[in-house]
Amino acid sequence: MKTIIVVIILIVSLTTVTQARDPRAYVINSIGETLSKINLLTGQVANDILTLGSDVQCYPNQIVVRDTMAYVINSGTDEIQLINLNTESTLGFINTGAGSNPYWMAFYDTQYVYVTLLMNNSVIKVDVINNTVLDEVTVGKRPQGIVIHDYKAYIACTGYNPDWTLDPVGKVAVFDIPGDSVIKEIEVGTNPQYVAVDEFGRVHVVCAGDYFSVFGRVFVIDTDLEEVTDSLDLGGVPGLISIGPDNIAYMPAAGWSYDPSIFSYNSLTLEIYHDENNPLQIGGNCLMAIPYQDSSVYAGNWVNDFVEVIDSAGILLESYALGDGPIHMDFNYMPGDVTGDFVLDISDITKIIAWLYLHAPQPRYPLWRANANGDFNFDITDITCIIDYLYLSHERVPKVGPTWFRPE
Repeated sequence: MKTIIVVIILIVSLTTVTQARDPRAYVINSIGETLSKINLLTGQVANDILTLGSDVQCYPNQIVVRDTMAYVINSGTDEIQLINLNTESTLGFINTGAGSNPYWMAFYDTQYVYVTLLMNNSVIKVDVINNTVLDEVTVGKRPQGIVIHDYKAYIACTGYNPDWTLDPVGKVAVFDIPGDSVIKEIEVGTNPQYVAVDEFGRVHVVCAGDYFSVFGRVFVIDTDLEEVTDSLDLGGVPGLISIGPDNIAYMPAAGWSYDPSIFSYNSLTLEIYHDENNPLQIGGNCLMAIPYQDSSVYAGNWVNDFVEVIDSAGILLESYALGDGPIHMDFNYMPGDVTGDFVLDISDITKIIAWLYLHAPQPRYPLWRANANGDFNFDITDITCIIDYLYLSHERVPKVGPTWFRPE
């Protein structure tokens, strides 16, 4: 407690220092194979600011923004593209192996990212600082989605056979990161494709079904027990799952059709809000539904090349014209910016102190912004990291560490 008091006294005595930026969304256009950006403060859109892939037919699949860097999975050209968002230029490519078809990635910390290789039935560990692939481990049939939580990766193995028939029972591989091995396989439904972690630390697994006789279900895995404890029948063909700050889970549900719909449910209570019987309706062929920190949802209109911003009831709030085939996006959240105003200043320091020591509500979504020093804890070192950066040596720059972990 004495340390905290000293920190508070220091804060009160300091002059105002800030670091700020405009909030932005970065969108990958799958057909145009380009990157677009939306300035969320001004509403201005800049399309095709950067070419994706080292060659044509790169099939960009996923983008992860980490402060001023972006990482893009290009499935067709078997690579991870490293992008400097300050200069809007490509720094390089990390090759994942010919024909490997990298599908999805999840960052473990500031240096290492784990990437599923659909055609290799494996996951690789990639060093994004030294631009090298360090290890490859077999995890199961045709892995797609991956999420990291509590020092483990949960990998959705779709169960496709070499002849592209599906196993009726899909599996989630539990990969122990320190041990570099699969420690368990958890059986779920047909064709598990994507995974997400809720506020309770449970893993939600979206199973798309076989597209003609078995339809969408979500399975919920208790990560303490490492077993399925619940499931939801949504019907249809749900896709990528994202859980917002209001704990609502969203999934685009276009499947192989042009049905413009989104499913949603409460990730904590598991109450279904929108399924195949009453989906949220948006523009043509929605392939992404990504929540923002204010609980609005950015839905990709893949056919008409728009991103439509909606609320949880599906009411249209804003619409942005983008490049050809928007398929995935991410936001430029700032590490240390726990108030969510895209300004790093004294208010963020006081917010963390109030949360950790004075029983105030937790900081704004996503919570990783409070882990300013990029380790695996929320504690006094995050406060001192921001103070050092703003007021003292400026050497301990806040950084994006692990996205999902369980605080001690």
